Amino acid sequence: MEELLGIITIIIIVLGMCVVLPIMIVWIINKRKSHEIDKKTEILTILLEKKPDMDPTEAIKKLNLPQVKHFSVKKSLLERLMGGIMITLMGAVILIAHLCDLIFLGEKSIGIIGGGTLMAVGIACLIYYFAGKRMLRNEIEMEERQMEEQNRTAFNE
Repeated sequence: MEELLGIITIIIIVLGMCVVLPIMIVWIINKRKSHEIDKKTEILTILLEKKPDMDPTEAIKKLNLPQVKHFSVKKSLLERLMGGIMITLMGAVILIAHLCDLIFLGEKSIGIIGGGTLMAVGIACLIYYFAGKRMLRNEIEMEERQMEEQNRTAFNE
């Protein structure tokens, strides 16, 4: 009976740490950001009602409203590549260490499962990178052309 309670306790702790905690962190961050945006939007609305001749872009700059950030496709793919390589290497190190009986995570089976899982996640990230690179080739080329045009116009002005 005590073993069952111990197993249930471990399952609850693991689920809480691995599932609930990250979800709560993301929810709190998004809630805070949306609250800030709502307050700034309310202030901007009041400003524009009082001074209808005011330029909205100028008011946005004064309020320092967050602009929509555009991450390039190429940058996000490269971040996925770097993450995939790092996770794969971590998994390989843990796996090799446990296969060579350099046990540091408890039992040998735990290290093998952990290392194998990390390697699988890393390889999945690498597959995502290569597949995304092939599928999004046109978008990447278009972004590169747009950046070149922006650089040309910035140097010409």
